[in-house]
Parts: sequence; structure tokens; C-alpha cells
Amino acid sequence: MTLPAAQSADWFVKAILAEGNVSACLSQVIDDLREKEKFVAALRKNLGERPGVLFDALSELSTKVRVLENTVKFRLSALSHERRAAWFRQSAATATGPFAGTVLPDPLFTPYDETRTPLIRAGVIECWLRRNLVSYPMRATESCVWKHLLVLNYEWGKLGDLSDYPRLERLPEDLPASLESRALKAFLLNVKAEYLSVYERLKSIYQALLDASEVFWRAAPIPAAQRTRSHQGRDDASYQTAETMRAEFRRRRAQTPTIKRPAGKTSQDLEALRFMGFDEFPDHEVLKQRYHALALEMHPDRDGGNESRFKLLTKSYKHLMKYSAR
Repeated sequence: MTLPAAQSADWFVKAILAEGNVSACLSQVIDDLREKEKFVAALRKNLGERPGVLFDALSELSTKVRVLENTVKFRLSALSHERRAAWFRQSAATATGPFAGTVLPDPLFTPYDETRTPLIRAGVIECWLRRNLVSYPMRATESCVWKHLLVLNYEWGKLGDLSDYPRLERLPEDLPASLESRALKAFLLNVKAEYLSVYERLKSIYQALLDASEVFWRAAPIPAAQRTRSHQGRDDASYQTAETMRAEFRRRRAQTPTIKRPAGKTSQDLEALRFMGFDEFPDHEVLKQRYHALALEMHPDRDGGNESRFKLLTKSYKHLMKYSAR
């Protein structure tokens, strides 16, 4: 039976139109509600907040991707193919300067025998395409930029897996008829747009990293026997310059007084700072003043207030209070 629009919006209408006794009619309603509850629970399980994480899973993943974007842009612009060892060395970018806290220190690759280059290349591409780490070809116990990318790609795929329902990128188009809802479709369209946007950003990182790696893999290192004295001298000078810079970074870190706030920023830190309009961890009084000003705008008892944003403000405030200097 095709229901009029007004009736189809009424969740109890099945109990009236169903055939059978009272128990059978009410059972149909219960089954219908259970199906809806099961689907919403699947969404909450994948998209909701994680233990110890301030924000929802999709925002958390987006923040991780943003840090990786910054890392790849900075690292690839600073590396040369002539100094191959730098591709396997940690960066000092997070120690000081304008990139503090927003760039991963990890090397592009973990050390490997360059005779295995074809296997390394095939392994990272397969991990990307299959969206898993089963064929990861480098040291699994050590971090590098490639590994970060492949882990985020895996997390993205896992986030969209709703178990008994179509994947997130196929919704709301493939939404079962039993879950028909204009409000649910609007919600899923917004989530899907953000979800696919994160993947497009991941693809851009993958392509940039792969293109740079392809050039690196093709540029064979100069055999030691073919190096001239002048060439070796330039390498030694470059090495000494790099060691001097690293020693200076270590000296500065040793002289920096210890404070409560972390040296870098976690994804929770970045989201809390963004929500409250800060670039860096604020002092205690500045944070309190900003909180009171925003609370007056967002409190649900005031005109134009918003309960969900007010709760998020409170979470952000409590999180930043742990690091604010008194």
C-alpha cells in the first residue's frame, strides 16, 4: 500500500494499516524502530567522539590530514635529490620557527636497502590502493611520512564502513527505503561532502609524495668509488653545516624553560584553539576573557544562542585551561 505523505511521516502508522492482531501490528512498529535505531547507532559508532578525543571522528581525521598537508609541502620544498640521506632523516621543523607544532618531524622514508627500491615502490602503492598496511614494505616499527599517509588512508576507509549498510560515500543515494527521511538525507549529504573532501585532500598528498618519490627513486646515488675529492669535500661541508644547525636547535631547546604547555600541538589542541580563535596557547586571563565573551554569544538561554556550540566551547575551554599560564 502506498501511503500519503502525511501518513508516511507518522512512525506509528504501520500499527494502524498492518494486518493481524494487536501484537502483530505493534511488532511491525517495533521492528521498524529497531532498524532505525541500528542505523543511527552505526553512524554514531563511526562518526562520534572517540575516548580521550575532544571532537568527532571526521573532524579529528581532517585535522590529522591538515598536519600531513603542511608536512609534505614543507619537507618536499626543502629536500634535494642530491642529498639522499636527508630523505631518511628526521626534520627539525617542529623545534622552532613558524612551523612549530604543525609539521611532523618524521623522515620521508625509513632506512632501507636501495636495491629493494622496486619492492618499496610497489609496496606503498599497493597499500594505498588496497587501503591497508598488509604490504607495507618499510620498517613497520618506525614512523615516516609515507606511513602516516597510508595509516590515514586506512582510517578514512574504516570510517566509511557502516557494516550492514552501504558505505558512507554511497549515502544517501543507497539509503534503504525503511530509513527514508528528509532530515536524515540532509544530514548524510553534509557528512558525505566533508568525508569526500578529506579523501580528495589525501589523494593530493599521495600524488605529491609519489611524484617526489618517483624522482628520488630514479636518481641513483653516486657510487663511493666514483666520488672525487672535491665532491666528497662538499658533502663533508654540508654534513658539518647540518650538524651545526642541529646542535644549535638542541642548545636552544635545553635553554628553554619548562612550562606546562606541550612543545607541539595535538589535534585536540589545534581544534580547541581554532574554535576559540587562538593561534597559540593563551595566558590564563586572556583565555578566561575570551571564554566569557563567547559564552555570552553562545549560551542557549540567550537570543541567537546554540546549545551544541556552547557545549563545544566549554570542552575547548576546559582543554586549553590545562596549558594556560597563570
